[in-house]
Amino acid sequence: MSISELGAIGEIIGAFGVIASLIYLSMQIRQNTHSMEEGRRLALAQTYQVRADALQQMLVTAANSRIGGIIVNLRKDGYPEDLESLNRLTFEDRGRFRLWQIAQQTHWDNLHFQYQQGFLDEEYFMDSFRERTLRLVPVWRALGISGGRRSFIEEIQRLEQENKANS
Repeated sequence: MSISELGAIGEIIGAFGVIASLIYLSMQIRQNTHSMEEGRRLALAQTYQVRADALQQMLVTAANSRIGGIIVNLRKDGYPEDLESLNRLTFEDRGRFRLWQIAQQTHWDNLHFQYQQGFLDEEYFMDSFRERTLRLVPVWRALGISGGRRSFIEEIQRLEQENKANS
């Protein structure tokens, strides 16, 4: 066998080696992508669990505290549809309820931030976030609560405009 024939055989073997390497790399990339997606889904599930645990703890704490009684009385008096019910609270109860609502606003601002970062899925954001935030915004305004991140406030304004357009 001549040198040129050996060179041709070497090129063929080299080509097969390159093809085998490309196949191996594509399999590794596919496995890595799958693993990353599983990790993302697990992190999302853990985030939901932490959120659910925190919400459950918050509600249990509220039920066993003075704020629970305030909320029950407000509901009897027409809250949240009738915001005048807020004016019928004592000064102290209104202050307590305002602090509760500041915590609520912070919670929903945090959820908006999580959505922006990709840790909250579209379905939850479009359903729960929209519905609950639009229900709470008039309460926050009635209580003079105007804080929050700029992007959260802009999202609330966008949702309100969209809601008006759909009404």
